[in-house]
Amino acid sequence: MKKISLFVYDFDGTLVDTFEDIANSVNRTLTEMNLQSLDRKTIRQNIGSGVVNLMTRSLASSGCNNIKAAVSLFQKHYNHHLLDQTKLYPNGRKIVEHFSNKKNTILSNKPIAFIEKTLEAMNFLPSFDSILGGDSLDEQKPNPKGLQFLMKKYNCPTEKVVMIGDNAIDVETGKRAGVITCGVTYGLGNPGSLRDSKPDYLIDNLSDLKSLFN
Repeated sequence: MKKISLFVYDFDGTLVDTFEDIANSVNRTLTEMNLQSLDRKTIRQNIGSGVVNLMTRSLASSGCNNIKAAVSLFQKHYNHHLLDQTKLYPNGRKIVEHFSNKKNTILSNKPIAFIEKTLEAMNFLPSFDSILGGDSLDEQKPNPKGLQFLMKKYNCPTEKVVMIGDNAIDVETGKRAGVITCGVTYGLGNPGSLRDSKPDYLIDNLSDLKSLFN
């Protein structure tokens, strides 16, 4: 077991199952723009690199390139519907509580206001020492700047930090910062891409972290 001081979690697809509310908000946006809605598989593939990339990809085959309007409409719809079906993944709350004597943080490409609103509604916000969203700094994952910011803030050496996420982007972020990486297989990321990114650990349930780290 490795001794860890700083746990850095991705949000969507790692701690919280947000997929249905994101997908429905994407399609509400497309409908409002008089565009064809997308199937779930396509939307799933579009998630992971922030709202601008999500909507850029979602408009890609539509012939419309008004990204700014799409992003604005998505944020409006998602803000109203982000708690309709969203729920924590199994053992998410328990594992963060289990490691409550460590620093527990979130590093996501999702706008921070949505993260905080979701966690607050779930009474989960106080469990985290720091949260960085896609708009917290001038760079997003896979740029390691956010991860390095957290490491510096808590004065943690690379060997005592783990980046946990469902997407190859999370693994790349961790590797670029030189920290331990842990992929989760149940999330929104492409399982093949996640495996190909070669995380140090690959788990099927957050409770598995107990047997890897202390």
